[in-house]
Amino acid sequence: MIGIINFMVKEKIHILGICGTFMGGLAILGKEAGLEISGCDSNIYPPMSEHLSDMGIDIISGYDPSNIPEADFYVVGNAISRGNAALEELLNRKANLISGPQWLYNFILKDKKVIAVSGTHGKTTTTAMIAWIFEYLEIGVGYLIAGKPKDFKKSARKGTEDVFVIEADEYDTAFFDKRSKFIHYKPDTLIVNNIEFDHADIFKDITAIHREFHNLIRSMPEKAQIIFPTDDLNIAKVLDMGCWSKQESYAVGDSAQNTYTSVLPDYSIINFKIGNEEGELKWKMLGEHNARNAMSAILATSKYGVSLDQSLEALSNFKGVSKRQDILLENEKIILMEDFAHHPTAIQMTLSGLRQKYIDHKIIAAIELRSSTMKSGYHDDALIEATKEADEVFWKSEDKTQIDKFIELDSSRSRLIQSVTETSKEIILGVEKDTLIIVMSNADFDGLSKKIIDKLKNG
Repeated sequence: MIGIINFMVKEKIHILGICGTFMGGLAILGKEAGLEISGCDSNIYPPMSEHLSDMGIDIISGYDPSNIPEADFYVVGNAISRGNAALEELLNRKANLISGPQWLYNFILKDKKVIAVSGTHGKTTTTAMIAWIFEYLEIGVGYLIAGKPKDFKKSARKGTEDVFVIEADEYDTAFFDKRSKFIHYKPDTLIVNNIEFDHADIFKDITAIHREFHNLIRSMPEKAQIIFPTDDLNIAKVLDMGCWSKQESYAVGDSAQNTYTSVLPDYSIINFKIGNEEGELKWKMLGEHNARNAMSAILATSKYGVSLDQSLEALSNFKGVSKRQDILLENEKIILMEDFAHHPTAIQMTLSGLRQKYIDHKIIAAIELRSSTMKSGYHDDALIEATKEADEVFWKSEDKTQIDKFIELDSSRSRLIQSVTETSKEIILGVEKDTLIIVMSNADFDGLSKKIIDKLKNG
């Protein structure tokens, strides 16, 4: 049986795909609420596996049907497809199946004021910023962050207040529900950071993504708030399709009601103006993309009684999120950094911010083309331009012809990664005085960062 069911009296929940950042977050929330939680996955690895183990949550390796325990409900992750042995067994049993987003709404969000952070880029960081602003002010909101926030021990928390902050992405919900996940969250405050084409495995083109955002917006009440930048044409197109909720926009450095302006080129110091309030932020983060994330967070928290000064003080102490400009090693010669950027715009904005900060450094970028959109070749023409601030670029792709094209277009900077081990050696050979190495991937890049560190330590 698949659908929306009143399961509040049930106690045993089994999660298929439990080690994903979203599904693992659901497990944490369920365990905090006193439910009996178990799960299975074929990819059991830290940090999520450690989080779940520390909370006493049993994880079964693989999807062998004989290992699936009895449960009142089975929460199905969107990575689970027909043909999965455990799923097929549960369908044969007519077990109670429910998607992760629907479970989250029924169990957590239904009685909360929901701040949902959407957009192609910046969701994880913005969600973490909002959660941290409240935390800094000792307001115990709930949150679910699809990453590892440095300011919190866990990626999810049920919270003691009536506000819940969630990263809300447009990927599909489950094998039986192809609507975007965020349609289930029914936000009171919606942030739309930006909209670009992504997820080529499920969306045919940008208009299909416009439609999903429109479906979300048309389901929101009049009193809800939508926060967005004025310069994103795709957001403007979505809003032109129809909007019945309140709108709060922001811009960069002009006469708009809400604006931000860089004091330093790397955006490590920023001026903000929110209505009649003005203030300055000095923080550890870099790049205009983080200034925009901060603006979204400041506007969202202002709807819940937080002043600009309070937000700026909290953000000045914000540590960030793992794999977002995350410094793994730093000495007098080398900085090694990881970043999640896996889209031309995110890559360009990250490298631009780093170049403004590290003006005289040699920048070596290693980029893994791993997402369906990047592997499809859709963004190939934009990638060379997106990496122009790097002195050398090492590319990894399943499709060698894709990298051959980059090398042909930009032979002086572009390199092919055939072996991560050999590339780690080649990168180190290219190190000069004051070198920044940035490893960019939405996965672990076959352990490239660790190999570089080991090679530097052991020679």
